[in-house]
Amino acid sequence: MSWRIWTLLRKELRSLFATPIAYAVLTASVSVTAVLFFGSLLRFNQMLFVFHGYGIGAGGFDSGTTPRQLNLLEEVFIPLSQDVSLMLMLVVPVITMRVFAEEKAQGTDELLLTTPLRSWEIAAAKYLATWGFVALLLAVSALYPAVAAQQANLGVPHLLALYLGELGFGIAVASIGLACSSLSRNQIVAAVVAYALSFILYDFQWLATLVSESFARVLEEVELQSHLEAFARGVVGLRHGVYFLGVGAVGFTISVGSIELGRAR
Repeated sequence: MSWRIWTLLRKELRSLFATPIAYAVLTASVSVTAVLFFGSLLRFNQMLFVFHGYGIGAGGFDSGTTPRQLNLLEEVFIPLSQDVSLMLMLVVPVITMRVFAEEKAQGTDELLLTTPLRSWEIAAAKYLATWGFVALLLAVSALYPAVAAQQANLGVPHLLALYLGELGFGIAVASIGLACSSLSRNQIVAAVVAYALSFILYDFQWLATLVSESFARVLEEVELQSHLEAFARGVVGLRHGVYFLGVGAVGFTISVGSIELGRAR
């Protein structure tokens, strides 16, 4: 990393943590994730107690046995993955909306555009700062699940795989938000468009029944949810990681193009 990117990166991080929004988002993330994870774990333990303690003979299960569909994957890890991804889609656009748009609205972007910094260096510093915040948010939100999983021997490697997928997902959502911010002078517009695109790209299952089978497979490859679910199931696949990085690269390219367009005016 060049010293120019590093200097701008530090400036972006200072600017990010100079507002109470970042701290509010981090605090809310820890609280919400802890409550949701504890709720899923408590519900799972209650169901185990019912099956082991009383049995469900009428349902075809012997007393003291556990049905295969009642497991940590389906009852804890996948719900946690869905909850964390929803949290990211809700809070990340709040962070990304101001990164480019605020400078455009205040006119301070002109200072950057007239510096020797290349367009890709400006974009790289802003993207790295935002991605770093997403990584911090996930690391903080994972504290309670990680401690609980380690103490109860619930499968820490599986939890790591899940959060690795959430990191890729967060990078993708942040990149969508940053691209929207780079194309707008209005922070609210940037956030609303980022919300809309993220939720549209999240899941195309509702559309799968209306199109051909081959096109449905294409939609499955494009949607965010199918790639995230693989990590939630403990599958750390290169294809899924490349997809998230690809979304990040597209967003980065759009932002660089927007900066170049601003310099050309």
